[in-house]
Amino acid sequence: MKEKIFTLKMNGYCCSQIVMQIGLEQLGKENEDLVEAMAGLCDGVKCGRMCGAASAAVCLLYLADGKAAEKELIQEYLDWFEDAFGALDCEELLADDPMAKLEKCPMFVESTLLKLEELLEWD
Repeated sequence: MKEKIFTLKMNGYCCSQIVMQIGLEQLGKENEDLVEAMAGLCDGVKCGRMCGAASAAVCLLYLADGKAAEKELIQEYLDWFEDAFGALDCEELLADDPMAKLEKCPMFVESTLLKLEELLEWD
């Protein structure tokens, strides 16, 4: 998975786009327009708010199973993310440190995809 994340990053994809692209592939779907639109969630909706990987995960949970997402999966995922990393907002996660983005964001993306794999029972 790390190689796929790295390849997408090198092709200009941001965190939310990477989560969505890999998630769509896992669901057997394609949607280039959706992946492109996910750029609006990058860098905490471009202003340090909710992490793009987390936002994309919420979108993907709805796409995979809207009823289960609303009932339990989203809250379970968000609780897990906050417990694992201490916050949901990019501003807090990265503590205004430009190097933290290079070090931490790939970990947020990979961990998010592994959690989605667990929640959605991907093979």
